[in-house]
Amino acid sequence: YTEAWNADKTSVHVMPDTPTILLAKANAANISHKHYQKAWDDAKAKSYDIRADAIPIKHAKASRDIASEYKYKETHEKQKGHYIGCRTAKEDPKLSWAARAMLLQNDRLYRKAYHDSKAHIHIPVDAMSVQAAKECQTLVSDVDYRHYLHQWTCLPDQNDVIHARKAYDLQSDVRMRRDM
Repeated sequence: YTEAWNADKTSVHVMPDTPTILLAKANAANISHKHYQKAWDDAKAKSYDIRADAIPIKHAKASRDIASEYKYKETHEKQKGHYIGCRTAKEDPKLSWAARAMLLQNDRLYRKAYHDSKAHIHIPVDAMSVQAAKECQTLVSDVDYRHYLHQWTCLPDQNDVIHARKAYDLQSDVRMRRDM
């Protein structure tokens, strides 16, 4: 009795055509490395050689490069006759003359600037006597002393504008007297 039970326990009673069993068998076939490798070998045997260093591929690349270079040289030779002017700037007389004129002009400007600035005397900005002289000159100078606020133009009957003008003049005089 127990031997029959143990034997029956280890055997599985599943129908072989159930959908889950069929799906599991298909998945096992898809995942299997052996089946994948066999399918790849069959595809290689039926198809063409796709290695990058295969002789037909190298030959096609070389012939493409030769044809491209030949076409480039042919179009270049055709266009050579249509070019206008000189091949280089040194061969063109106008360009070479302009280059020489530019060099002479630069040299002339350099010498002129040198002669203009060689006679100037440069005094250090922070010299005490220079600073004192500048301050005295600003005190003595009357150029920026009074600040007139407006140039007045108005009609004779505009009393508010005339009054404002007199007020501004008085204010400017008060500032001037305060500084004395």
